[in-house]
Amino acid sequence: MKTDLLAATIPEAKLAAVQKALKQVFNIDIVDEIQLLAGGLSTALVYRIAVKGTNYLLRIVMQPDEVHNPKRQHICMRHAASCSIAPFVHYTHDKDALAITAFVQAKPIRGGFGSKQELLTALSSTIKAIHNLPVFPKLVNFMDGVDLFIQQFKALRMFPEQVMEEYFTYYAEIQKAYPRYDTDMVSSHNDLNPNNILFDGEKIWVVDWEAAFQNDRYVDLAIVAQTFVNDKQDEELFLQVYFSTALDDLKRARFFLMQQICRMYYAMLMLRLAATQKPADHIHDASMNLQEMADFGAKLASGQLSMDTYEGKLLYGKILLNSMLSNMKSERFTQAITAMN
Repeated sequence: MKTDLLAATIPEAKLAAVQKALKQVFNIDIVDEIQLLAGGLSTALVYRIAVKGTNYLLRIVMQPDEVHNPKRQHICMRHAASCSIAPFVHYTHDKDALAITAFVQAKPIRGGFGSKQELLTALSSTIKAIHNLPVFPKLVNFMDGVDLFIQQFKALRMFPEQVMEEYFTYYAEIQKAYPRYDTDMVSSHNDLNPNNILFDGEKIWVVDWEAAFQNDRYVDLAIVAQTFVNDKQDEELFLQVYFSTALDDLKRARFFLMQQICRMYYAMLMLRLAATQKPADHIHDASMNLQEMADFGAKLASGQLSMDTYEGKLLYGKILLNSMLSNMKSERFTQAITAMN
């Protein structure tokens, strides 16, 4: 029976809240189909539900706290949906920690545009639109948050100190130079990885607003660039679309430094998550002599590696650190640090 679909899939503690939401939005308490969606690092449960032949997205925050705050998430998501950046919001309930939105049937984004230049223009324009939304609630200073992640990683003692010393020594230069307490804050998504940027064949939609809060504008730019900006020409177009005539060398320098900050952020996140998945009696491989990012991406695409595994997270964290270190040893890094002082 269709009534059993929800009971068999939704955690018992959330079943009544889901049925209440369905009753309010659709005047029913059953669904035609329900599918748990995989992917991403969020602890939220995300489902595709079919109601009367139409797909919707059901999102449930299982362990709300200051960071995973449904109220903040729903505020940010509704602002974005009002400007057709996020899918239409049918229902939110802060106390029940759930939301129902339109469902985006995603298509490959790289093949959806006539050229790489058109894709970069669309991505940069989407970021600019997010930053022009009514200001999101505050949460934390981003660089302070990254520093906390570093402290938590060091406490794990995953690798010998001498293995990590060079990474943290160079990064300390950014910690001193970057204007972390700049008051020029914007509404920021803060997790614009490919899983959260969906293309429906016509336009880009941004989903999963769990990490959204008021932040440094360079965070979103740097995170998107990690995946889509591959060379100097790409970067110049990407930044030119965003900043227009205001683009200058100082902004280029700040963008470059934020790229390294975000690599450190995701590296610390991945390695900490890997530590939670470490097999019993397993010793972390401390070797940092690894394949390049392109090779890693190819193995993910082919299914040889999965980001859901211990090995995938461990390897990705190391590759991010190596990419960051390579950039921090460059002449551009020296120039960027000088520009901040």
